[in-house]
Amino acid sequence: MVDVSSRPARLAAELHRRGAQFVVVGSTARWLTAGGGSPRDLDVAVCPVDLPALARALDSLGVRTTVDRLARGGQSHVDTSWGPLDVFVDDALRCRVGTYARGGRTWQLAVLPA
Repeated sequence: MVDVSSRPARLAAELHRRGAQFVVVGSTARWLTAGGGSPRDLDVAVCPVDLPALARALDSLGVRTTVDRLARGGQSHVDTSWGPLDVFVDDALRCRVGTYARGGRTWQLAVLPA
């Protein structure tokens, strides 16, 4: 069973609880689906239209950022008290999205095409 008490998983749950819409990608997604390794940060993919909600959720956690900063270059890094967050902005989110249940929570995760 996957322990969803890790800081990246808790950060994802907290951002989602505060209204942010995103897809978990990277090592945290791999960890939540397969249980291997130990992610040190949270990587999320976000559509541009969802950036304002993410910025508001981060602000409510005490992270001062803007939509422009999050969108800059299609990728940004934010340090939070819950741990590091990498944001990838993509108009199409060119991936297959699946919903996974772990530890009593439901997660939306992306599987990038090979």
